[in-house]
Amino acid sequence: MVLQTLRKGASGWIAKIFLLLLTASFLVWGIADVFRGFGASTVATVGGTDIPAAEYRSQFLEQIQRIGRSTGKGLTTEQARAFGLDRQILNQMIADATLDEEARRLGLAIGDDQIAKAIAGNPNYRRPGADSFDAAYFDQLLRSNGLTEQRFVASEKKRALREQVLDALGDGIVAPKTLLDALHRYDGELRNVSYILVTAGAAGALPAPTDDQLRAYYDAHKVAFRAPEYRKVSVLALTPPALAAGIAITDEEARAAYDRDIARFGTPERREVQQIVFAKPEDAADAAEKIKAGASFADIASARGLTAKDTDLGLVAKAGIIDPKIADAAFGLAEGATSDPVQGRFGTALVHVAKVEPGTTRPFEEVKADLVQELALAKARRELLDKHDAIEDDRASGSTLAETAQKLGLKLQVIDAVDRSGRDPEGHAVDVPGGQEVISGAFAAAPGVETDTVQLPQNGGFIWYETNAVTPSRERTFEEAKAAVTARWTEEETAKAVEEKAKALLAKAESGTPLAQVAGEADLPIQVADALRRGRADGNFSAESLQAVFDAKDGGFGRTAGAAAPGQIVFQVTKVIVPPPTEADARVAEDLSRQLQNDVLVQYLGGLQKQIGVEINQRVYAQSVGAQAN
Repeated sequence: MVLQTLRKGASGWIAKIFLLLLTASFLVWGIADVFRGFGASTVATVGGTDIPAAEYRSQFLEQIQRIGRSTGKGLTTEQARAFGLDRQILNQMIADATLDEEARRLGLAIGDDQIAKAIAGNPNYRRPGADSFDAAYFDQLLRSNGLTEQRFVASEKKRALREQVLDALGDGIVAPKTLLDALHRYDGELRNVSYILVTAGAAGALPAPTDDQLRAYYDAHKVAFRAPEYRKVSVLALTPPALAAGIAITDEEARAAYDRDIARFGTPERREVQQIVFAKPEDAADAAEKIKAGASFADIASARGLTAKDTDLGLVAKAGIIDPKIADAAFGLAEGATSDPVQGRFGTALVHVAKVEPGTTRPFEEVKADLVQELALAKARRELLDKHDAIEDDRASGSTLAETAQKLGLKLQVIDAVDRSGRDPEGHAVDVPGGQEVISGAFAAAPGVETDTVQLPQNGGFIWYETNAVTPSRERTFEEAKAAVTARWTEEETAKAVEEKAKALLAKAESGTPLAQVAGEADLPIQVADALRRGRADGNFSAESLQAVFDAKDGGFGRTAGAAAPGQIVFQVTKVIVPPPTEADARVAEDLSRQLQNDVLVQYLGGLQKQIGVEINQRVYAQSVGAQAN
């Protein structure tokens, strides 16, 4: 943690370098590796600067530990390499060395006094809460991280010089106003349009196709009408519902379950209950005497200034009353009666029952079928694993699925023909137990080859299946495919007719006829869409179709596909709205300027590395991160 505090002092240039590392990776790793002149302790050389393997490995392991501490999960060296952490760290060290070489070439230098002043003025090097520099605390900070003042000052000098090189190149680069304006307009522009929606009905009815037309279409698109490959599959589904179908529940078992849980087969008695709570028991007793003398419960409540809202507990079941003593009293009274004083949780109360709604219980015969099904399912779930083991044992002895199902009294489902999409030859969806997982497995297995058991989610059971036969894909005859050919031909011809109709309307509008008149002459309504935004679907406009709207000029016409095929839209842009700049634009400008700075710095860094020369010892590099050198 202390070392992280030290590093905050260098955050200015590190933040810039870190943004460059991933982008600059190709620059470093694109350079051919040269192995001349390397020692066993050098992982890379930048110009005349060696990067020691020990220092590189130390930074690599330290970064792994830091990530592990921040995430709370350990990170292995293999995982770190998979994430590219080894290359990122080496790239950073190469970038540092490159900038050090450039600073020396430029003759840059910085004095001890400047560094001392910068360190003393950096709040990250002060004691927490302190307003001034404390030399003793700073020395303690260095020693706790195994650093000497000389080493740290030398490191800070290098950092300051690197920052000078980067600042001289990147500072002052800002995104051009023309670019920012274009981005603002592209993202924020709104458009209003008037339009005509041309649908299949607007295009008119098509004449019925002749056999010659259909045959010609069939001959040109035979591949689209091929019969797919089908598979005959046997499926043994061991699920609670399937197993329950063979389990018998006696009337005695059902009756016992009914009597045991009779409350769930009816509704409880409910009562409209009122109560008055008294702070003093004697007041409650006095009120009770008045009621016995002829006063009503409502009279007592009114005399105490209470409204119905203050006394009414509503129409409730006994379990719905929080205080058990009040509940017992309320459900022990006759309708219209008032209790004697009851000592409840919140004081002494008088309880009045205004209405009684008797409870109901559904008779046994009415719920018997559902109850039998529930009991059978419960038994099936208990027997499921035993049946599973019995099936596996029988399969292991060499029995086919059909033989196993017959021995154990289970139902085997045979699907004569299903394609990869789960449809039969007539195009109907086939209900295959296990769904797509079983279908995919059946198409991956050859006939007679045993397949893996499919376990259904949420303890839903198990599926065994076998591929019995394969019907290869084949070319359908015209007669077989005629219905599909007719449907496809009609679909395409309808789309062509709609498109031709839309083109004709567009041509008329572009020739000078007002769009409203064009719509009226075609007996189609003129519609309006306001505040359309680029790439955002709106009503009859899909996200893709809006591109044509934004490609048109203000007042211009265009044609685009409607949101629902085969519809076409003929439109006119009636207004273009460019909203004023917002705070978001300022953030975009800042981000874009930073990206431009990074682009320049990446190119600069790459150019320097080519001039200076970067050599990586792949063998030492691989050894340092626990990998094998290629």
